[in-house]
Order: sequence, then C-alpha cells, then structure tokens
Amino acid sequence: MKRSWIWTTTLVLLGLSLALNFFLIGYAAHGLRQGAAGRMLIAEMAGAYPPEVRKEFRGILRENRPRTLSALAEVRAARAKLAAAEKASPFDEAAVKDAMAAVRTATTNLQATMQDYLLTAMRNVKAKPAAGG
Repeated sequence: MKRSWIWTTTLVLLGLSLALNFFLIGYAAHGLRQGAAGRMLIAEMAGAYPPEVRKEFRGILRENRPRTLSALAEVRAARAKLAAAEKASPFDEAAVKDAMAAVRTATTNLQATMQDYLLTAMRNVKAKPAAGG
C-alpha cells in the first residue's frame, strides 16, 4: 500500500515537472521570437546606415519599446482580422477590402513610426560632433 502511494506521488510530480518545463520552453520560445522580430526590424530599417546611426536607432527603439510593440500588435491584429474575413462563409468581399485597408493603415503607421525613430537617430548622430566641437 505504501509503495503504491509513493509510486503515484512520483508520477504526479513527474507530470507536474513536465508540464512546467513545457510551459517554460513555450514562454522562452515566445520571447525569442519577439526578440528575433525586433532584430529583423532593426536590420531592415537601419542596415544601410553607418554603425553609429544603427547604434542610436537601437537605443531609440529600446526607449520607445511600448510604442513599437503597440504598432506591431496593431499590424498583427489587422492581419488576423483579414485572415478571419477571408475565411468567413459566405465570402464578403467588402469585409475583406475593409480588412485589407486596416492592414495597410497599420503597416503605414508602423513604417512611419520606424522612420521617425530613424530620423531621430540620424539627427542625434549629426548633432553629436557639433555639440562636442
């Protein structure tokens, strides 16, 4: 009887440990995916600029992380609505066109936000030698 209780307890603890490990792996993968998206965004936006502009741009992105993540979330939400409109039955062309317009608007807002950050980075880098000399 005592041996059965120990065996059951061991299996329950093993199950809880596995569940916790899967949760932590999923959480870590989600964080890595967001980090990879951010790195890809930085590379696309600032890749053609000098290292000091890229460094300043990364700093501005860090300072404005909530605004940037919000803009990215708006794009994702708009894309999700577009996907839902496409899958709707019966097919509603007007709803799909509206969803496409929302994706364009969200994408344009994200692009404008990134360009604002890039312009600020350029301005800051150009102002540094003048301030120091």
